[in-house]
Amino acid sequence: MAVGAKHFMVVLLVLWTGKCQAFLATRLNTSDPDIANILCPNEAAGVTRDHEWITREAIRQNIRAFFLAYPPGGRPDFFLPEDATLTQLFHAYYGDISSPTRFIKAVNSIVDANIQADSSSQYRYDPAIQGDGEQLAQVQARLTTRYPQIMTAILSEEAYPAARSLLGTTLHSIQKFYSHSTWIEQGHESILEELGIPGNTLDGLAGEEDVCTTCDDIKGCPGNVIEGAGLSSGYYTYPDDIASSYLISKPDTGGKCSHGGVLDTSRVLPAVGGINKDTAYPCFSPHYDLHLTAVNLALQATDYYLKQVLDVIGVDMYRRLFDLYQGSALSICIDTTGSMGDDIDAVQEQVAEIVANSNPELYILVPFNDPDVGPLLTTSNSSEFMDAVNALYASGGGDEPEMFWSGLQLALTGTPAYGDIFCFTDASAKDGQLMEGLISLAQQQNNKVTVILSDIFRKRSNGDEDTGVGGEGGRRGKVGDVNTGVAEYQRLADETGGLLISTDKFDVNDIVNIIGSGIETSTVTLLNVVEALGSLVKTVAVDDSVVDLEVRITGEIITAVITDASGTAYDLTDKEALDATDNVEVVSHTNTFKAVRFTAPVYGEWSISTSYPDVYAVTILATSPLDFLAGFSILDPSPPHPHYRQANGRPLIDTVYYLDLTLVGYLESYVTVFDTVYFIDKTGTEVRVIPYTGELEEHTYIRTEPLPEDSFFVAITGEVLSGRKYQRVQPVLITPVATSVEVRATSEDLSAQPGTTATAKFVVTNYGLDSYFTISGTDDLGFLMNVSPSRVHLPTNDSCEVTASFAVPVTAIPGVVSTVIITAQSETQTHSVNSAVVHFIVLAPETDSVPPSCQLLNLPDCVGYSDNGVCTLMNWTVEAQMQDHESGLYQVRATPEGSLFKIHDLTPGTTAKVLVEYQNSCCYTYVEFIGVDGQANTGKCVVDMGTLGGLIYNFEVVTVYDTSMVLHWNITPSHYPIHHYDLLINGKFIHQSTCKEESCYDAVGYLEPCTVQAFNLTPVFDYLGDELGGIAAYTQSSTVEDEPQTPQNGLEEDRTETSITITWEISNPSCSFLFKVCYYEVNADPESEVCATTTTTTYTLPDLEECRAYFIEVVSIASSGLVSDPLHFYSVTVCPEE
Repeated sequence: MAVGAKHFMVVLLVLWTGKCQAFLATRLNTSDPDIANILCPNEAAGVTRDHEWITREAIRQNIRAFFLAYPPGGRPDFFLPEDATLTQLFHAYYGDISSPTRFIKAVNSIVDANIQADSSSQYRYDPAIQGDGEQLAQVQARLTTRYPQIMTAILSEEAYPAARSLLGTTLHSIQKFYSHSTWIEQGHESILEELGIPGNTLDGLAGEEDVCTTCDDIKGCPGNVIEGAGLSSGYYTYPDDIASSYLISKPDTGGKCSHGGVLDTSRVLPAVGGINKDTAYPCFSPHYDLHLTAVNLALQATDYYLKQVLDVIGVDMYRRLFDLYQGSALSICIDTTGSMGDDIDAVQEQVAEIVANSNPELYILVPFNDPDVGPLLTTSNSSEFMDAVNALYASGGGDEPEMFWSGLQLALTGTPAYGDIFCFTDASAKDGQLMEGLISLAQQQNNKVTVILSDIFRKRSNGDEDTGVGGEGGRRGKVGDVNTGVAEYQRLADETGGLLISTDKFDVNDIVNIIGSGIETSTVTLLNVVEALGSLVKTVAVDDSVVDLEVRITGEIITAVITDASGTAYDLTDKEALDATDNVEVVSHTNTFKAVRFTAPVYGEWSISTSYPDVYAVTILATSPLDFLAGFSILDPSPPHPHYRQANGRPLIDTVYYLDLTLVGYLESYVTVFDTVYFIDKTGTEVRVIPYTGELEEHTYIRTEPLPEDSFFVAITGEVLSGRKYQRVQPVLITPVATSVEVRATSEDLSAQPGTTATAKFVVTNYGLDSYFTISGTDDLGFLMNVSPSRVHLPTNDSCEVTASFAVPVTAIPGVVSTVIITAQSETQTHSVNSAVVHFIVLAPETDSVPPSCQLLNLPDCVGYSDNGVCTLMNWTVEAQMQDHESGLYQVRATPEGSLFKIHDLTPGTTAKVLVEYQNSCCYTYVEFIGVDGQANTGKCVVDMGTLGGLIYNFEVVTVYDTSMVLHWNITPSHYPIHHYDLLINGKFIHQSTCKEESCYDAVGYLEPCTVQAFNLTPVFDYLGDELGGIAAYTQSSTVEDEPQTPQNGLEEDRTETSITITWEISNPSCSFLFKVCYYEVNADPESEVCATTTTTTYTLPDLEECRAYFIEVVSIASSGLVSDPLHFYSVTVCPEE
């Protein structure tokens, strides 16, 4: 440990007894005295919201609409509840066991970037970001400059992490516009659609005229905005040395508005008061009464901007922006030097089998040699990927240490968050100077890195000194090189949650299964001990959401026994016995790696016992929708906007943080309790236990204990509805340090046009002992020229500004993004190393705000076929011509795509005319042709032939009972009269409805309670004397519950000396949400009964006395809490003499 006195960055204690959500960056705890003095919670005028809530809620609404517009498999009956959470939306679309973790991480990335605009010094004080000081024109200028950066980062490079960061910053300013400006006070009830869109300026801005009058009470200023005054925002000043260069002093004219609130020193200057609508607290927001109006407009504006993004980038890229896909990525990084010939052949065979038997959404391949690395291949086409894999061959090398870390760097830039990366090599690495930054990047992206080694272990055992195996930091080769070996590969695997697998030569069957499980969609971690030594005994809670379980042991082992909740033991070293056991699958079984999967695990407490005299690792994984995300934040109560500020890079030793925790899938998994956070070290020992007594919710902040000196994993526990415990472990190893690297650069600093240069500022702070630090930097595209200073001496608690210099080649393509990592590492202290990760984007050489032109060359003709039913008998055709004279056309789309869609002569960047041919059925009366140019301007042509006649709309369930429902629908006027409607429920014909009106009702009965009913309503028209069916309408709803039914047909299934297993049936299982089993010994007091709940119709009474009689009763419980009459059992445990 290399720190002197203990330091606490946060001394504010937040007790989770009361909290608020404010239109600040994040919600705050109003019971904290420092916060209460700012927000005066006792005077709150209703519910309040913050940037975090607004962004999540707007994305939730937007993604729900997106899913409904593009349903899975084109299903017209696809339905999503209006209040479905983000994870519920994902599960409804992709299936119950598909993991939404990547999706939630993508959402969190956008939210975090939004919050960062209130955290980082380069943004938090800037009126052009926050919209203060009548800088609304500057806000628009920043937004319109950032707009093409967001879009081209996606269109040119598919650089989604960079795009999310830029998008979050943009949404912050858009949302702030409605709480900081006088837009609402001017009487506007809708959003300003031009905000942030290139080619638009803000009209009607206030000049020198007065905008505000003085308020009688600075805690509330209704009506202080002068009617007819120009659009304005308030001035916000406060004492802060760093802020002083950004803040704009309030003019002394006496008629300008202040931001207002207790933190604003300008509030007492004429015009006294303020206009901000950030919260519903009068002492912080003078226009607190308009807070919810501002929130609602901010929600609408966020959704509107997201729709503009969708318009520009299209459906497929929009899915990628939010990581909306079911599968994961197959990412391979492979050494192609001469000694890898046999291994490459094996990898080609392995990958072919994986591709044939799985369906990854994305394929990434990075070959590395010496000195060449790459090229990076990223594709969704399996054939293209396999062609590249099969083209690999071994050559070059010779000096044994290879460019492993450079290969990993490329793989990390191409692999999406939560994608596993598999690296194959038989050599040590010579570019270890990249290691610290790349481990940080992998952790930030939650990429598990598995290193599969062959000859390197054999070389080490034979005493070969060229393996590069060394201690901390490796060995140096030629000047500038840092050699690393097995120890560093092990560290990479441990800190990212991956594996280090050694074998003399790769075994196809073993590796195929390992990689195949790495691209599964919903793997969570239950136990992770990466440095077990000697004997290890651990218990593992297997909850009701677990579908299957996999035990992995890395390293040699003598004994390994896992015992399930029923008491059945499995010897993990006995492959033959495991192969012969039902519901057990041997994934891999070698001397140094064992993976065994239990495909039908018994719920309850399991235990695992292992032993070996040397270090080994034990990991238990599961397939489950229940997971969590965790980061570290610091409570920052200072102006301009108090909030929880996300920690940059690795957290600091001995510092009190707030754990920023998101529960994923907790509603679908019926979680009822979240009670404890644990910090667990690499040996599996609990080093911190943090109880949680707050509300159960998706996202919360939990005050931690001071962080330990050594590395740890974050784990959580709680209970699900059945009463069983759950446990989850975050696989990323947290390593507290005594150094920070803070980004002081804006997105404008981290961008440049081809052929130009740029500089960006970072600040390195040393919280440890006096030391010299090496400052280094790397980026995957080579734009980073140097970092200055590259070496600096820092006393304790001292800082140094670091300048990174970039040069963009003339040939660089606009929109290309380079991932930049700046690392500061003490030359003497192990714990003093940290990194900052940013993105550098190439700008277009010239500004282009003119959208592509679009011209329809003919008009469609559906005369006589514009009604439902008959429309299927005719197609229409149209041609359009698109052209962009400035940055050129890059993309042309049609929505919907139609039965025929052809694009002629489109090459990216063309300024020539592009012809589009389109054909569709007359049942489709609307299409948009969208052209996107090199700076993300969009041009459109629209074909709109009006509403189809005889089209059902507003088809809905209006009344619901336990066994019946009432349906309602409308139908548009048609040239052909309705003959009848065919109604199907769950795919089965029910009856015909003969309603002839434009508004119709129908009742259906004999339905099962508590079940989803899917309705298909097809209009049948009288077409010239014949019946002609039209386009159907779809809806669905659930019947309500009836009285819970008494369990029946009870049966004693098994009994032992200490347990009794019973089963039962239920007449209406859909409504039996839960069963409660209570039992007590016949001669005992009934008050001594023991009760447990279960979601299944089988239960084992545990821990009973031998040869004793028991009364048992079972009741069913409906979701409303109604309880049935009991089913009674009488049973006796086995006596020893039996």
